[in-house]
Amino acid sequence: MKRLLLIITGGIAAYKALELIRLATKAGFGVSAVLTEAARHFVTPLSVQALTGEKVHLDLFSLTDESEMGHIELSRAADLVVVAPATADILAKMAAGLGDDLASTLLLAT
Repeated sequence: MKRLLLIITGGIAAYKALELIRLATKAGFGVSAVLTEAARHFVTPLSVQALTGEKVHLDLFSLTDESEMGHIELSRAADLVVVAPATADILAKMAAGLGDDLASTLLLAT
């Protein structure tokens, strides 16, 4: 099974990521999701978890995930990484090489 890592950022189009999860799952992908803090204003971790069937990753400094360098494992396990929506904030972080949250650190690790 192909693995999709979906990074959901905090734009108004974040709700469309739920449809992307549904379509990717239907196409045979296993989907892992990361929500930025801003994304949680638009979609809930519970709704994402219900569609992916997996834990939703929220925090870079989660003790259980980071003791195993979870952000590295998430990026390595993915066959495809998608950022949806790709907000100006995440684009600026990538352009500057900033990794101050789970989403940006994952992208830098990838």
